[in-house]
Amino acid sequence: MAGRSKSSRFSSEDHNDYDGYGLSVRQRVFRELDKNPLLTPSALHSILKVDGKNCLQLLANYKTQWRHNYRNMRGLNCLSFHNVRGNARVPLDVCRVEAVKRGWTGTRARNRMLVRKDDLGRLEWFETGLVKVWVRKPATEGKAVQLLANGFTKTELIWDMRVWERVRRSLRFHGATLAVETGVHLPYVCVELLKESNGVKVKMGDASDPTKLEIEFCYPKWAERNERLLEQMHDVLKRLSDPSSTSQLKRGDVDYVT
Repeated sequence: MAGRSKSSRFSSEDHNDYDGYGLSVRQRVFRELDKNPLLTPSALHSILKVDGKNCLQLLANYKTQWRHNYRNMRGLNCLSFHNVRGNARVPLDVCRVEAVKRGWTGTRARNRMLVRKDDLGRLEWFETGLVKVWVRKPATEGKAVQLLANGFTKTELIWDMRVWERVRRSLRFHGATLAVETGVHLPYVCVELLKESNGVKVKMGDASDPTKLEIEFCYPKWAERNERLLEQMHDVLKRLSDPSSTSQLKRGDVDYVT
């Protein structure tokens, strides 16, 4: 009877919560997966020496729980995006002089860009109509759109929703930094072999994040230039194919700007 009670007590401990104080099988599985997330149920079985008819299925279930344990950032939740950036296009008729009076800051840069910062990130507005968007982590598309809205609609530089909708649709993400937490101090390595051709840079052991593997990726500049050139060629060919359009070209209606 004593042996049976001891066996039943051990069986109940196997399903203790991960935050308990006992060394349950679940806790031991979580501990091993913290060390090596690539362990399979078979590998866990050989390490932990778990007995039972359905032990492999039990270990697989525990690994699934470990992967989805959001509070402790298990599995894919250790991934985070830093320095998410993108571009948007604003009509040239939007008044940059008035923008300085409404929260934008002028700079001494030779390209005369304007800068605006808030809790969501940073905007850089150039005379060509290009707006660079830098979103703070954790970054989402909604935050990027809200950051643009704060800079142009909230300041009433653009109040026509049709124009704002074109600006919103022009937003394109061009790069970010994906950081993977490993939990161990990594040696410094930086691989830039594919940076120019594919826009990918791999770095680990950086002084700012010594325990993280960082993957920087961006839309290559040569591809961005080619895309812009194709858009310009498309506009020129469209105008040449319709002679009447050249006579109708005029400065757009500016009732949406200040």
